[in-house]
Amino acid sequence: MVKKERILNAINRVSQDILPTQIDCTPEMKDKIKKLLDIKDNEVDDRLDNHIKYLPLNDIVKIDKENGIKYDIWGIGWDQILTEGFHIRHHPLLESSVLTEYKFPEPTDELLSIIKERGRREKDNYFLLSLQDFTLFERCWCLRGYENVLTDMYYREKEINYLLDGITDFNVEMSKKIINLDIVDGLRTGDDVGTQKGMVMSPEMFIKFFKKRYKKIWEVYKDKNLPVFHHSCGNIMEIIPDLIEIGLDVLNPIQPEAMSPDELSRRFGKKLSFLGGISTQKTLPFGTPQDVKNEVINRIKVLGKNNGYIISPSHEVTSDCKGENFIMLIKTLEDYKKGEINIF
Repeated sequence: MVKKERILNAINRVSQDILPTQIDCTPEMKDKIKKLLDIKDNEVDDRLDNHIKYLPLNDIVKIDKENGIKYDIWGIGWDQILTEGFHIRHHPLLESSVLTEYKFPEPTDELLSIIKERGRREKDNYFLLSLQDFTLFERCWCLRGYENVLTDMYYREKEINYLLDGITDFNVEMSKKIINLDIVDGLRTGDDVGTQKGMVMSPEMFIKFFKKRYKKIWEVYKDKNLPVFHHSCGNIMEIIPDLIEIGLDVLNPIQPEAMSPDELSRRFGKKLSFLGGISTQKTLPFGTPQDVKNEVINRIKVLGKNNGYIISPSHEVTSDCKGENFIMLIKTLEDYKKGEINIF
């Protein structure tokens, strides 16, 4: 139960001997890690001292091996060839002239099989997060196409509200089913609504279309005193107060190229906890081992100032990460946990 307790302490910003750690990686990087550390597939999480396991819905209904596409319950076709990242090969509503004719998937118990299987196996070992990513905006554009959704919010508002309401209702019903299993320790939602320079949409549009819908989903967990993690790449500084207002506990991924860790800590560190911050865009692939060490120490000092920090790279580590830099990342975290690095 130590890992669960450490995560809960970080969420509640309670002082503890060491902060928890989490290193997520792509399949390609996982293969690289196994060679670097000479370990087996099932030893990776333990060797990296990961504290969190993500439990997704079992929502894939068809796999087209010939073309490398997998289709989910929404009718979205996901690329299986380019696995470092997410790539959509089929948007079912891309050419739709009547969005209100779309039939939403049913929130059935069959979708819970991964949560039941993995969750019951790992319940005592990790902090378990229900993974309900591609939550609202991303689910909408996966269905409709990115540019279409951004323009639809202005010119087809009624139809976009129909899609968003259906997506929200699905997530609410699935959340209730997940909670009733008494397996997960919290929720992770996700929608990338930021670029590195600012929001994809205005804060006013975010509030108009998404804020109340997030609140409706999050409340299912918050009503059971379970925390909410939310992932959004880019600079979303303008809407963080709105996310805190509706119940956000942990913000991820904290891209230092997009949002200043110092400013985040100063403005929101007493109300919000953080997961991420160690650059997967610059430092890990292009920096030196000393750069990696310096950045890890800095993030612990800055983002961990109020005890609300889960030490982690800013996104899944990809295979362009230098081997020597990954080794330094691991060594620095190990030295920190041994008390061999003076942080404060």
